[in-house]
Amino acid sequence: MYGVINKSLRDMVTEGHGDAVWDQVLAKAGVPSDSFLAMRSYDDEITFRLAVAASDALGIDVDTALNAFGQHWVNHTLVRDYDALVRSTGSTMLEFLENLNELHDLISTTFLDYEPPEFRVSELENDRMEVQYISHREGLNSFVSGLLVALSERFNEPMSIEAVENLSPESGTHTKFHLLMKG
Repeated sequence: MYGVINKSLRDMVTEGHGDAVWDQVLAKAGVPSDSFLAMRSYDDEITFRLAVAASDALGIDVDTALNAFGQHWVNHTLVRDYDALVRSTGSTMLEFLENLNELHDLISTTFLDYEPPEFRVSELENDRMEVQYISHREGLNSFVSGLLVALSERFNEPMSIEAVENLSPESGTHTKFHLLMKG
């Protein structure tokens, strides 16, 4: 993953709990430095070790930490670093999600060897939406749940996640999120 992800995780921990807790996270994860370069690619294992160590330091399970990180990503990192792109991607949650792959394509011109996830969105009847998340990475469903919750708040379109259906790809992740829009 890119340094911008690791930096965002650091920001979430330090803004909510201070530098001393981040130092504990680094030590527990066995990561010697937090001088991550935003545009540099780092082994995914570093990010996962940091997430597990953060969950331990914060006294929460990994899924809760990843969900909080997904919300932080939208509310802080996305707003700070990509707000103009996000605003041009859609004015509703559905429009944004339908254009998310194109946004990732645009961002991929900036990052070398960028391997973004794929999102497939279907608007269903009765205020329901289905979001399929497909990635070569595993273990990020809770992060995506957090992203969806924060995006619904950003677009002022309250929703709940009714179900998460894990499909069985040979490798990676293919998950369907069933959303109920409450607006």
